[in-house]
Amino acid sequence: MKSILCLLIAAAVGAALQLSGVPHGLLLGAILVTAWITTRSGFAPATPYGLGYIQVTLGIATGLMFEAWDSATASAMLPSLGVLLLCLTVQIALAGGWLTRGAGWNRTDALLAVYPGALAAVFDLLESEKASSKVIIVHLMRLLLITVLVSFLIPGQGSVAVVESPPLSTGMALTVFALIGLSVVLGRLLLAIGVPAPFMLTAILLTAVFVKSGWLHGFHMPDWSLNLAALILGVRIGSRFQGLGFAELGRHGRTAFVSVGLMIVVAAAFAEVAARWLGSDPLSLWLAYMPGAIETIAIVAFAGGLNVVFILTHHLARMVLLHFAPALLVQVRRAQKEV
Repeated sequence: MKSILCLLIAAAVGAALQLSGVPHGLLLGAILVTAWITTRSGFAPATPYGLGYIQVTLGIATGLMFEAWDSATASAMLPSLGVLLLCLTVQIALAGGWLTRGAGWNRTDALLAVYPGALAAVFDLLESEKASSKVIIVHLMRLLLITVLVSFLIPGQGSVAVVESPPLSTGMALTVFALIGLSVVLGRLLLAIGVPAPFMLTAILLTAVFVKSGWLHGFHMPDWSLNLAALILGVRIGSRFQGLGFAELGRHGRTAFVSVGLMIVVAAAFAEVAARWLGSDPLSLWLAYMPGAIETIAIVAFAGGLNVVFILTHHLARMVLLHFAPALLVQVRRAQKEV
């Protein structure tokens, strides 16, 4: 009941900010409300299926955009993916160097803190039961800073023509439900081996297959589904403040801000260089080279009318590269222990 009440309050405040003209007000309002409730009361709202809903919704919405893509478009993206690998290397080196030399952190904590993605696979690989609070604060700062920064720098489309979609036919509804079911089932299989954002990955790929097969012709994701995803995402981000006091945030917040800031600045520098070399949009490249926050990036890119497929392809490549390999190592080490 408390979780439902928190969601309703977050929705009301977020909708008010949205209507008052605050960019991505629903997302930011949900973050502020939930963070305030969590730090004041110690209660964090539960959204047990929230992350899966967010990933499937954004995955289907992204996969629908593959209708206009072909092999030539995909091959043109390969040079940018190469730049992404170099960008990740520089980001980790600079931010990690700052934490070890400038802040005096040990190498393990610094590596965990600057790892540009979810921590689950790395913690498992290092046999760490729980990250130190300062490492968690760095990742929380990364998530918040990216969310706020891109939300204000990339305003949502102010006037979008409202196109009324015809009601779903029985056949189309069954097709959509089949797509969702397959995305969840295959996503759980990927989740079992440690693949990050598994439901988004399966939803994107399966939707692209359905689109290319002509099974989803004329289907569009309803606006309410994306708004609900933004609300749940904001609540989940705000709930991460649970257990973190203001003194602790203040003590490590400055160090976290500098390290995350370095990674974001590096992303901007690489985006500017790549834009001149590849002739692409520097804003889309900057979002593509961001060190994490894939769900936030997706929601902001959708609302800003950017090239979501281009941006999310880079993030998915980053996550597969940085997480799938550690996940395989974890499985190998577990198998060796069982033997």
